[in-house]
Amino acid sequence: MTNKENKVASALTVVGILSIATGIISGLYYGMNDEFVPFGPIQASIGFGLLINGIIWGIVFFGFSEIIKLLQGIFNQREPAPPETSEPVAPGPLKEKQEIGVSPHDRREIEAFYADKGWSVEDIAGTDREDFYLVTVNGKKELVELGGFKPIVHPYYEK
Repeated sequence: MTNKENKVASALTVVGILSIATGIISGLYYGMNDEFVPFGPIQASIGFGLLINGIIWGIVFFGFSEIIKLLQGIFNQREPAPPETSEPVAPGPLKEKQEIGVSPHDRREIEAFYADKGWSVEDIAGTDREDFYLVTVNGKKELVELGGFKPIVHPYYEK
């Protein structure tokens, strides 16, 4: 279970809120309404009892909800943490795909990236990974990743 929230705890919280609201409304209604003449002097006691009853049951539901949330927290501590990807991982070995053409937009983006550095691009080849290109610059091959805000150069190791 990778869900951090528990639906049963949320449902019990809602039931607790409804219980308190119902207790307050019914207590005020029965305690202050003049239609219940046969009850006479105990009418206020009945209304106060309903009010207290709703509040107590609401607190009981809140308590059960909190217990379930704490148990869910204990359960979640056993789960392994999701892997953190703070730094991009360089891709493994690539296969050149000469039959995959490089789009004119990608070619212009790569050439502009290296032109800013004052280098000239000799060749651009597609690879088997999307947005990765094998670029030959000044006699050296580099793996360039497009698709972000700017190209990212990864080291390229020939086999």
